[in-house]
Amino acid sequence: MTHLYTVKPVHQLPGRLRVRIVQLREQPDVAGWLKTHLLSFTGVKTVRLRPAAASAVLTYHTSKTDVEKLLAQLNAIDWDSATDSEYEAEYCGGDNLLNLAGLAATQFLPKRWSALPAVALMAPTIAEGVESLCQRELKVEVLDALALSLSIARGDYRTAMLTQSLLTLGEYFEQETSRHSDELLSELMQPQYHSVWVERDGESQEINAEDLVNGDVMLLGPGDNIPADGSVLRGIGLINQASMTGESVPVRREAGAWVFAGTQVQDGNIAVRAERVGDESSTANIRRFITESLGQRSETQQVTQRMADRRVAITLGAGAGVFALTRDWNRLASVFLVDYSCALKLSTPIAFKSVMYKAATSGLLLKGGRAIEQLADIDTVVFDKTGTLTYGDMLVTDVVSFDPKHTWAKRLLAIAASVEEHSNHPLARAVVSAAQQHELPHINHGEVEYVIAHGLISELDGNRMVIGSRHFLREHYHIDFSPFQTQIEELEEQGRHLLFISLNEQLVGMIGLQDNVRDEAAQVISQLRELGIKNVILLTGDKQHKAEQMAKDLGIDQFFAEATPESKVSVVQSLQEQGCRVMFVGDGVNDAPVLTQADVGLAMNQSTELAQQAADAVLLQDSLHGVVTARELAVDAMKLVNSNIKLTEWINSAIMLAAAMGRLSPTLSALLHNGTTIGVLLRSLAARK
Repeated sequence: MTHLYTVKPVHQLPGRLRVRIVQLREQPDVAGWLKTHLLSFTGVKTVRLRPAAASAVLTYHTSKTDVEKLLAQLNAIDWDSATDSEYEAEYCGGDNLLNLAGLAATQFLPKRWSALPAVALMAPTIAEGVESLCQRELKVEVLDALALSLSIARGDYRTAMLTQSLLTLGEYFEQETSRHSDELLSELMQPQYHSVWVERDGESQEINAEDLVNGDVMLLGPGDNIPADGSVLRGIGLINQASMTGESVPVRREAGAWVFAGTQVQDGNIAVRAERVGDESSTANIRRFITESLGQRSETQQVTQRMADRRVAITLGAGAGVFALTRDWNRLASVFLVDYSCALKLSTPIAFKSVMYKAATSGLLLKGGRAIEQLADIDTVVFDKTGTLTYGDMLVTDVVSFDPKHTWAKRLLAIAASVEEHSNHPLARAVVSAAQQHELPHINHGEVEYVIAHGLISELDGNRMVIGSRHFLREHYHIDFSPFQTQIEELEEQGRHLLFISLNEQLVGMIGLQDNVRDEAAQVISQLRELGIKNVILLTGDKQHKAEQMAKDLGIDQFFAEATPESKVSVVQSLQEQGCRVMFVGDGVNDAPVLTQADVGLAMNQSTELAQQAADAVLLQDSLHGVVTARELAVDAMKLVNSNIKLTEWINSAIMLAAAMGRLSPTLSALLHNGTTIGVLLRSLAARK
């Protein structure tokens, strides 16, 4: 269904825009979704909505956007994709000024003249309480309405108006704290657009990065930010990728290499074909991830919500008991103004948002409170091997010549590299890389024939040369391996992958390769154990002896070799059936099912888009240290949440006891309660540091 409504500007100042959105009145249940959506607009800092008035107020950076762009984005909102989400009415500075005016009226005007503005200002609070009762819900609004109604019934408009002012001021500060936590995350969702030079129709022209389309050739030089993912067409550049991969030094990128949006050219000049612009870019994926995260409610949030609602009934019961014993209306009002629910309901989501912000600035995306809860609760970590515990490429470790007189080790490696450079196989790339590191010369050879999944055939000085697996050389060329069996077995026991080289059906050497294990892998596994992880497990498609060797080297408890995507899921299911709470760390397309099956799925920085969508957390930096960071932050977050709950319970119980004993007036009771709530919320917000 297509909506014909338009968003109309009502009032504007530099950096501030008020608009009327008719759909907001017609679909008030989507206000929470709309707020998150608006925060992702370029340049938007804060958003305040009033669904009943169909009003939205946006503050924005004038250097990043303007009224015309904002109105265009507002009118392009896809309301069919809107989802219901909880939203609480927001207070602004004007509400507090009105309450102060009402308070002044009760102070200086005769009672009959001050009653009308006082009741008018308190009417919305009382109406909310009545509405809650009509819906058979005992919420904090009921307590506030009862406390105000008691003062009004006794004709004490001054106390009632002072209480109303404190309630509104407390709500305002609570919402400001919550808005600040949203602002922090909105910073991470902001697309960073700027001008960029492109080649179009054979000419260079400067355009706004927002106007890039796939296929545009971007002309980038020193200091330029890269606005879209793409591949280098020509030129050589040093790219600072720290924002995306965490690499501490710039990396060289030349023709054919891939570059990410959000990174920067530090030196050199390159032409890059834009292949993922706007919402397809890597930075846009991060924004989507965070937006999804804000919409998810954790189990702890749901529990604290239920706790908060139960505490309303407890407060009502305590008030009834106090009044039955004392017949003191003041004590009753003081007890009703003690409310556990605000701190219980708000401190948990603010703590989670603060931790999400801290995680994102530390190179880790967490998908909401649920991911944090589960991370704090895990006791088993399952690592995929390739691209997770290893870099995804191989490393040459051994070059063994069986004919040192004619093919000494360096010549053997040079020969192999000269032939293998015609293949894109990971083993071939590793051999070529090793030869380049040793600055070995290119060896002339004949035409190269590539036999898929087996090896390469060529000619060298009139001799037929074959490079490949043991099976290929033995079965197809009947080469005898028995004279060198001992040396071969030694390397196999060390978990090496072996490439064999023959000349005229005689074995002349072998090259041993091993997985390029991440430098930090062993340390990360050790740190996870210190953080309470009991089991560390390796899943790999490798043969048994290679998997065993890696597990031994890294101090891994258990391994499963020759794993398939289906068997990975089965392994995790089996662990869960044994009572384990499992986190799986992986990066491939075939890891998506097991990332979903695990209690927590964590995708690596270089993982596929499908894996990142399936995961509960994604590393922004190409380092396993983020796994430790995730666990540490989650444990700290849950400690903070639980301590906030205890603080709220103990302090508010003390305030209620003092109110019941007649030691606190309604005004002082409201002041102490709101002060406690704001303190707990600020404590949650401080977790971002």
